[in-house]
Amino acid sequence: MILFVFEGGKAEPLVFDSLAKLYLKDEEVRVVTCEHDLPTLFSRLRKNGYDLFRSLPLKENGIEVPEGARMDTLFSQIFLFFDYDFQNAIGVEKVNEILGEMLEYFDDETENGKLYVNYPMIESLKYTKDLPDADYCNYVVSRKVCTEHKFKGLSETFACASAKQYRFIDLKKTPTEEVKQSWDLLREQNVRKANYICNGKNVIPDKKDVISQDKIFAAQKEKYVEESNNVSILNSFPIFLFEYLR
Repeated sequence: MILFVFEGGKAEPLVFDSLAKLYLKDEEVRVVTCEHDLPTLFSRLRKNGYDLFRSLPLKENGIEVPEGARMDTLFSQIFLFFDYDFQNAIGVEKVNEILGEMLEYFDDETENGKLYVNYPMIESLKYTKDLPDADYCNYVVSRKVCTEHKFKGLSETFACASAKQYRFIDLKKTPTEEVKQSWDLLREQNVRKANYICNGKNVIPDKKDVISQDKIFAAQKEKYVEESNNVSILNSFPIFLFEYLR
């Protein structure tokens, strides 16, 4: 059984729905939505001695845990998806400190779990003027725009017609074959961009570890956040798909 942990309860489940139905249909999947950000999860983990069971709203999400059960006896793999949110009021330095520690701890889906990060947030998935978008590797957003809470609206305005409200991956609104094609194209352009961010190469990498989550974060900090107070727009769901199917 695989556990997926999401920051939000609206966009993430919508995005995940078709991904799960198309690519994880042979797996038993459970989903937890936290309704809080990464710093809050970090605080709860530290308070609970890094016990993920005690730090997640499992019962609220309909997951009953047997008395004394361990996470690794219930779930063979654990994946967490959270937003970078470098506009958080605690400050970008503290956000980076927390994310660095979380990526170090959640680095293996078969052990503590594996953390995937959206830059700056889940809405980055639809920030594409076309699909594929030849300019995708160049798209960035400033911390100022995120601090003013404008990125969600900006991404919807910027999105091509098929991407608005995530229609291009919504099986209720789009034919299955078109959704599959959307995921294939999203996977390619986000994986290529991750390689561009990390290694300056806008191509699919030969090895998936060259675009690991910790390397993406390190490159984002060095090349974008610290350099210009921007972040390079990137979504982690297609990267998860690339790594999972590799």
